[in-house]
Amino acid sequence: MKDIWHYSRTELAKQILGLFETGLSSSLVFFAPRRMGKTEFLQKDILPLAEKLGWKVMYLSFLGAQDARAFFLKGLSEFASRISVTHKATQLFKKIGKIGAGVGLVKAEIGFAGAESHDELNHNIESLLSELGKKHRILFLMDEIQILAADKNNNGLISSFRTALDINKDQIKIIFTGSSQTELRKMFSEKSAPFFHFGQNLPFPVLDQKFTDHLADVFKKVTQRTLNKDELFKIFDEVQRVPLLIRSLVERLALHPDLKMREVQKSLLDEVFTDQDFSNIWAKYNLLDQLILKELALENSQLFMSSKRQELADILGLEELSSSALQSAISRLIRNGVIGKSEERSGYFIDDPHFKNWLKEEKF
Repeated sequence: MKDIWHYSRTELAKQILGLFETGLSSSLVFFAPRRMGKTEFLQKDILPLAEKLGWKVMYLSFLGAQDARAFFLKGLSEFASRISVTHKATQLFKKIGKIGAGVGLVKAEIGFAGAESHDELNHNIESLLSELGKKHRILFLMDEIQILAADKNNNGLISSFRTALDINKDQIKIIFTGSSQTELRKMFSEKSAPFFHFGQNLPFPVLDQKFTDHLADVFKKVTQRTLNKDELFKIFDEVQRVPLLIRSLVERLALHPDLKMREVQKSLLDEVFTDQDFSNIWAKYNLLDQLILKELALENSQLFMSSKRQELADILGLEELSSSALQSAISRLIRNGVIGKSEERSGYFIDDPHFKNWLKEEKF
């Protein structure tokens, strides 16, 4: 059934697939926070267009996967069995599938025939993708890929996957998405990472007023009522241009004619903040961590200036706050995935923009 609320990004999908079709690129990495429309774009724009052009497409979202490794292996095996009937490929995906069907890492490693080693498994993956690439043009769509890479035990698996992609880059293309800037940098920008410098790392394009105008037009078609398009776009801008939020707002207005846009905006933000449990998360930080997060929410990049350190020391009741003590707190927040380091020297950012928005709404 067609989703009338869906805003098609056909031109963007054509541009991306054009890069793959012409051989200009074989992989892309898109970053955007959750709720920004990455999954809908992959499933409703990229996937159908790619299939129309003759690509065999595998979509996997690692969000919520209890065992990302087993989930990946099972998904790869099922995809291979769907598109290939050659004897060699059949033997390979059956072997891989037995591991993927295992529950938990221990069972996955002893899943069959006296336990194949990691090297044997990785070789099977490389061989399978090479076999599939002989028969088809393949497009992998891998959503929230940082979850697979979060466990260092998966590095060998990921390395083999990358090798297979490199070998078959003329026939096999891939789009990764992720919602954590910090984790994506670890996966694609660190020299020791399996996907170091693999594909262009791009921000996911933000929607403009054409999107909210589309929602207003659908709203009028469904309800025979009119929304102020400029006001709707203004609210969209205020909620960090999160498509899911503004779509939920319009749908709620359609169901409740008595509500006003601003009322629904406030209730939706309250729901998001409650669902994320930011209040309890905030309470777990010590005072120095909280002060750092407040500064970053205000986009203050001068944390190490002596005047700023003295200001923080006064709040903490200390005579002084050394650069090393401040750096130690920042490093801890980075390790915990709360903040990330930007490319600019001494520049830091809050990794979750929804958390940043909550701070600005609740703490200032």
